[in-house]
Amino acid sequence: MSSKAHTEKNDTNQHQKLLDILVKSTSLRSQDLRTLVASMDNFDVVAKVFLLEGVPFVFESSPMKYLIFREQVADRFEVGYQDVCIVGSAKLGFSPSPHKFGKPFAETSDVDVVIISQAMFDQGTHELFEYLNTLGPALNFENREPVSVDARDWRLHREAVRNYVYENFNPSHLPESNALRHQIFSKISSTSALFLALQPQVFVSKIRCRIFRHWRAAEDYYVNSLRQLKRQLHTDAGSGAKYEVDLDDEDDGTV
Repeated sequence: MSSKAHTEKNDTNQHQKLLDILVKSTSLRSQDLRTLVASMDNFDVVAKVFLLEGVPFVFESSPMKYLIFREQVADRFEVGYQDVCIVGSAKLGFSPSPHKFGKPFAETSDVDVVIISQAMFDQGTHELFEYLNTLGPALNFENREPVSVDARDWRLHREAVRNYVYENFNPSHLPESNALRHQIFSKISSTSALFLALQPQVFVSKIRCRIFRHWRAAEDYYVNSLRQLKRQLHTDAGSGAKYEVDLDDEDDGTV
């Protein structure tokens, strides 16, 4: 067999393997996702099929209870049940995040929930930027000298702008005294009893959520996370650019 024919055969086998994972798999192992990410440049299908759609790992033995969970969250946030889904390690059984890829879901893991709500995105973003406007030194156009900004405040500004670009809002970025933050966390935490009703029981550290303006924004956000994962997997340990960890992950000690 010629070298060219051998290469073509390997490419065909690789493409068939990717197709089998995409079409025939109802669940995904971390090695499967690693293979997909390494072999693809367009992640739209992977993000939709494996990160956003389907029954999550934590509900795989009780699919109907996942529907109940979505209905409960939807009722509390006044959205449709189709505008709620679980993502992250609770969805796959392992973390797809670049900074902790492959880490299995455990009792210390958070459950991450996506909620689609333009009204809540608009309100939350407005209140967040209103809060950010109070941080740091006062704006003085006459001052030409460098100003000092707290590192955490700078990170918060950067994440808020990045999330706004991807049309999502993270309620944990609001100050603890904020009424909207308290309202969102109270509503999402009130669904935790459903996990204890599963057989076997699922113990979760806490339930977090991210609010997206619309579904396309959620798809774009998780497609981008897969691009970041691909770059991270190609980065040698201890060298090259590293993925920037979200503040709430850093605060939880999950890094």
